[in-house]
Order: sequence, then structure tokens, then C-alpha cells
Amino acid sequence: MMPAKPTRNTPDLSRRGSHRFAAVAVCLCLLSINTLQAKTPELKKFRSKSYLIHTNLTRDEVRDFGRHMDTVFDQYEERFRDFHARSQNQMPLYLFRTEAQYLGFMADQDFKAHNTGGMFFFSPKSQGLATWTQGRSRSQTFQVLQHEGFHQFAFNHMGTELPTWINEGLAQYFEDAIIVGEQMTTGLASTRRLEQVQHALNAGTAFDFETLVGLTPEAWADTLHNDPDRAALMYAQSWSIVFFLIHGDHDKYQPAFARYLKKVSTGRDSQSAFAEIFGAGALRPLSKRWAGFASKQQPDPINTAASRMEFLGEALRFMDQRDEPAPKTIKELRDSLQSRNFVLTRSTHGITTESSADDPDLYRYLRRNGTMALFKLLEPARNDLPPRITATGLHPEPTLVWSRDTNGDLVQDIEYR
Repeated sequence: MMPAKPTRNTPDLSRRGSHRFAAVAVCLCLLSINTLQAKTPELKKFRSKSYLIHTNLTRDEVRDFGRHMDTVFDQYEERFRDFHARSQNQMPLYLFRTEAQYLGFMADQDFKAHNTGGMFFFSPKSQGLATWTQGRSRSQTFQVLQHEGFHQFAFNHMGTELPTWINEGLAQYFEDAIIVGEQMTTGLASTRRLEQVQHALNAGTAFDFETLVGLTPEAWADTLHNDPDRAALMYAQSWSIVFFLIHGDHDKYQPAFARYLKKVSTGRDSQSAFAEIFGAGALRPLSKRWAGFASKQQPDPINTAASRMEFLGEALRFMDQRDEPAPKTIKELRDSLQSRNFVLTRSTHGITTESSADDPDLYRYLRRNGTMALFKLLEPARNDLPPRITATGLHPEPTLVWSRDTNGDLVQDIEYR
């Protein structure tokens, strides 16, 4: 989904110029205990640099989330530094241990959150970013926080008038980013979105470029609720167009995209702003250039590998929960999963996807030199943990690692080096 290697040539989307990254000093200070409503567990408050975190996790558990989101927030401020915050208060973040606790809290806020992985919500009653941690990898929770965190950042810095396609497209763009230290690597993307877009282009079922750019929030919501397959394409194509406007034709469209974003943030009609910035009659030729770009895009090997490793991690968790012997090799793991027809089902934005153990690609990845390789199982870090999984030869190199939370439940994470 990108050029041959990940790029740090991240869009400024505001103005050109140099900026020195400052070290993020994270100080999570325990403040007080706060009980919300009946369905919500007792929450403690922790402060990081940019967030006020309401949580029932421990101080040690929440520290990494605070540090990660402070880095993400700093990156958002750097990339969108011409957009100034309406409020200087720390961003409210609600981080729950379980999905049931998250759903209960969202119901208390008068939001239906079933089939969501997390949500940025706002109403006259309250606003905040909310998700949970149990039952999925920390990396998956980071992706949710990066996606929904962009919506929260946009709400505070760009207002409520952003067209839905660009709000969701940018949120997905940053969802795919990798944080290593205090740097954010962007220009990465999942194979799944690229396949959806390329299939639609080949089948002639892609959204008309002008139609997608002009979709109202009501039309977007109607599609999301009534046509899940079309909604999945709507998200994927929005991401693809945003990716094109940032990286297409050697970053040619970045300055115009930044000006367009500035105009629509003030409430300017999306289609008329597009015509003014990119030129009258630009939609049709730009649509053709986007289609050509999207058709030729290649999958990003890093996020593709990480996604497959998380599937394998869920399979290892499944085996651990049943006290089954851990496999020694990836082939042994594959044979075990295929013999029982293992399938992993996930829901994102109300859209359900399935991954089947019968898919041979789930056990291998593409190296930077263009060759395929099987993932490698490494010895567990402790006797009570499953094997680790790594993809040697990628840069940054992902490794799936394990720990246990305070309840003794397995927690998987992907570390990069």
C-alpha cells in the first residue's frame, strides 16, 4: 500500500518548516478516586502530559498508555500546527479493563457502543475518548486509541465541520502508524484496505470520487447502518484517497490538501472547497490519477506482518487457555489450527471480518528483499507464557511478546526494534 519502504516524509498539512522534537516527560500522578454512574466501575484519575485518564487499570498498566498517547498527541500537534486548540485542558481518556465496562459507561453517556472497538464521543453531557484493554493485544488498543484519538484531536483543533470522509480517512491513516520511541512512522497501511479498494476498482463498484467527497454525515451514517459491505468500502476508499493526497505523485498534492483541510474545517462545503483548491473541474482527472495510484499500490510488509502475527497470537492464546502444549514451530502451529478449522472474527466500526487458519498467507510475510519467509517461533520469556513470534529481516522488526495482567490473563503486544 505504499512505496517499497516505510516513509517518514509525513504530511505537514499546515505549513512547511523545521521543528525539533522535545523529549516527552510523562508524569502520571494519582489524583483521586471517582465513581461515575451505576454501570461504571470505580475509576481512578491519572494525569499524563496531554491526557486526564479515567481508569480501573493499575498505575503500572496505565503508564504505557499515557506515554504512548502523549507521543501521539505531540505528533498530531506537529503535523497540524496551524490548527489551534479551542481548549488547553488535558484530553479526557476513559480506559477500561473489560468491554462490558466500556459498554456500560457508554450507555451511561447515552451512546450505543456495541460492535465498536472504542469511540470518541461528545454531547452536551460529556466528551472523551473511551476503549478497553482486556482480550486483545496492546498494539490493537494502541491502534484504536490512535484512530479515535485523531477524532478527538480534530474535534478540539479543527472543530465539528470536517467532512466525514476526510475525518475517517485521516483517522485510519494515523491508526496504521507505528510509534518507536518518540517518533511516528507513517505511510503504512493494512493489506485489507488495499484489497478492498483494488477489488472495487476492478469490479467497477468503487464509489464515485465526487460522490464520496460530497457525502453528508447523514448519508455516511445511513450507509454504515444499512449496508455493511458498502460501508467497509466507504472507509477503505476514504483512507485510500487521503493516502493518495498525502503521498501520491511524489507528495505533489500535500500543499493543496493542507489548504483544503483548512477551508473545510471552517464549515466550507467539501465539493466547492475541493474545486477552489484543486481547480475547477479537477475532480474527474484527479479521480483517474487516484485510481491509477491505488491500483498499483503494493501491500505494506510491516503492518501486514504485524496483523498476521496477531492472528497467530490469538491462536496461541486459544491453545494456552485449553492447557494444550505450545507448538515448537510455525508449521506445527499451522497444522494444529487447520485441523480444527480455527477462525478468528473481529468487528471494527460495526464491520465484521474473519481470518481463517486455511489461509496460507497468515503464516508468512514478505521480506524487504522481496522474498517470502515463515514467521519464527521463539522460546517463551517465562515458563507460563506462550512462544514469542518474530519476523526477521523487516525494519523496524516486529516481535510479538507476552505478559500477564493482574488477573493472570495473557496480554500480547508487538514490539519494534
